[in-house]
Amino acid sequence: MRSSPIVRENSEHQNEPKFTGHGVLILDKPKGLTSHDVVQQVKRKLGAAKVGHSGTLDPFATGVLIVLVNEATKLSPFLVDQEKTYLFKVCFGVETDTQDCTGRVVAQTESEPLQEIVIREACAAFTGEIKQTVPRYSAVRVRGKRLYQLARRGVQVTPPSRKVRIITLSLQQLSWPEATFKVTCSKGTYVRSLGVDLAHYLNCNGHVSELRRLRSGGFRLSQAVTLEQLEEVVSKSELDRLLISQVEALEGYPELRVSHPAAKRIRQGGVLESAHLLDEYSGKSWPRGPAKVLDPDNQLVAMVVKSADDLQDKEVVFKTLRVFGNISKAQPQFS
Repeated sequence: MRSSPIVRENSEHQNEPKFTGHGVLILDKPKGLTSHDVVQQVKRKLGAAKVGHSGTLDPFATGVLIVLVNEATKLSPFLVDQEKTYLFKVCFGVETDTQDCTGRVVAQTESEPLQEIVIREACAAFTGEIKQTVPRYSAVRVRGKRLYQLARRGVQVTPPSRKVRIITLSLQQLSWPEATFKVTCSKGTYVRSLGVDLAHYLNCNGHVSELRRLRSGGFRLSQAVTLEQLEEVVSKSELDRLLISQVEALEGYPELRVSHPAAKRIRQGGVLESAHLLDEYSGKSWPRGPAKVLDPDNQLVAMVVKSADDLQDKEVVFKTLRVFGNISKAQPQFS
């Protein structure tokens, strides 16, 4: 983890911290705030120029939200595709238009309490690759508009469907008419839809009344801090305790090492070729997907992917997906 360069400017905002470092924070998003709300609060608390997030959580949901600070905002597309784990509660008998506890009730039925064995069998039926209909209240675009915008205006559209993968789905607790589930799933899975579809499979209405993200990729809830804890850490100028470096955040990606001159060329728009690498690689060892490029100081230079599929070429060329600035300790950290 890098140090936390927080300085106070000699201006009318003298008492406000200004953070010019780079890295990833894992926040425990509170209920009632949008992911955008959390990002704006972090930006104000840090005084950072750029803050973003990777992987939106619904306002009623809580848990792991990956917050990206300054140069680390470029990491978003490489962190959003990771598997996620959630704990969620389904309230059987009541269905809402948003599929969660914030919506308007659209259906309500009474049914005999379901047995655990029946619910567990239903979980097994939803494990693997399944097809989901995107919720009407979601940010997916149809006809150039967000679905939730169309839904609020009463415009009737057919939401698109998508294939997602449910890796594991298990019943954790049953206290009728509510049941708590744990799911690990692929990117793009709507847990609200999963809960409603599970209820329908069991011949019930239902909605997701609670949703908590426990894990996103390699980031877990045990690493997360609340907004209040973040504010306390910032006030003590101890942000280095929480900040995860860009290289650490990309731990799951294979790495390629280059010299300082090669790193400079790549940052200036040059193409990475296998001849530029410091280490020797056999043809079978080339990463098939994205890889991170590091300089001798372990600083992130770029994310790349091998251009050609022909591993017999004498020279392998890599396509640059994203370039990252030089933020080594040798350079000034303050603005």
